[in-house]
Amino acid sequence: MKIGKRILLGLVAVCTLFLVIIYFWGYKFNIYLVPPSPQKYVRVALKNMDELGLFTDSKEWVETKKKTIEETSNAKNYAETIPFLQKAIKVAGGKHSFIEHEEDISKRSITKYIKPKAEIEGNTLILTIPEFTGNDSQASDYANFLESSLHKNNYNGVIVDLRGNRGGDLSPMVLGLSPLLPDGTLFTYVDKSSHSKPVELQNGEINSGGSSTKVSDNKKIKKAPIAVLIDNNTGSSGELTALCFKGIPNVKFLGSDSAGYTSANQTVYLYDGSTLQITSAFVKDRTNNIYKNFPISPDIQTNNAKSSAIEWIKSQIK
Repeated sequence: MKIGKRILLGLVAVCTLFLVIIYFWGYKFNIYLVPPSPQKYVRVALKNMDELGLFTDSKEWVETKKKTIEETSNAKNYAETIPFLQKAIKVAGGKHSFIEHEEDISKRSITKYIKPKAEIEGNTLILTIPEFTGNDSQASDYANFLESSLHKNNYNGVIVDLRGNRGGDLSPMVLGLSPLLPDGTLFTYVDKSSHSKPVELQNGEINSGGSSTKVSDNKKIKKAPIAVLIDNNTGSSGELTALCFKGIPNVKFLGSDSAGYTSANQTVYLYDGSTLQITSAFVKDRTNNIYKNFPISPDIQTNNAKSSAIEWIKSQIK
């Protein structure tokens, strides 16, 4: 009887501890004992911004938190709080941070897949690298199309055209171009506490946390001059793909300054299915240059990036 009582008390204690943990820390896993009120929804969102955002050590952030709580104190539902949280997240994480509604996430999941292009002009292989949002099958198609184009065509130089690429999933872009990139650290994420996390390419795989895809042939292509084209619509993962080429001797950047979203966002799920996309790290390239949402400046500023790139590649061929 005593043993049964001890077991029962032990189970009660474990359950009580579990409930306490859920009550105080369940928000970190989007788990609640009861649906949160709009006011708790706001406090949870602000707490996540506070913990992850790059700019939460500022006086402006302290004032913004207080103001956001006041402005949402009479909110009757979650939707009424979103405009105020949208303003707050820009203060906490900067211009790259935003809140995405559940319906927007659903729309994004059915965004039309845009396939990359490969063309030969003269003796130059021109790869057009569009932004990528798609499923794993499309990611594999995207990456392997680029990889096979690099291995199956005859050319003297390569143009990597990232103009108009606003981002999406980094992995298929970089893996498709991986024959042009040396294995090792491509770039490094640096958070507000100066902690570093390198993004590495190794044997046809990348640890970026994006789609899980591989390329069929990761044999390296050496010595070919590479021109990387960027413009003011090259942003986010498009910019990070470009930064993978920084510091490689046979590479030249041409075009105009990029959009300046050179940072990494961390996704936090809210109770109603919306997500916080909080900028939690800046980017350091292989030359140790740190980009804090700064644009990438090309080596050659030009309005005729493609033709200038072809001419530069010709000048490199001996």
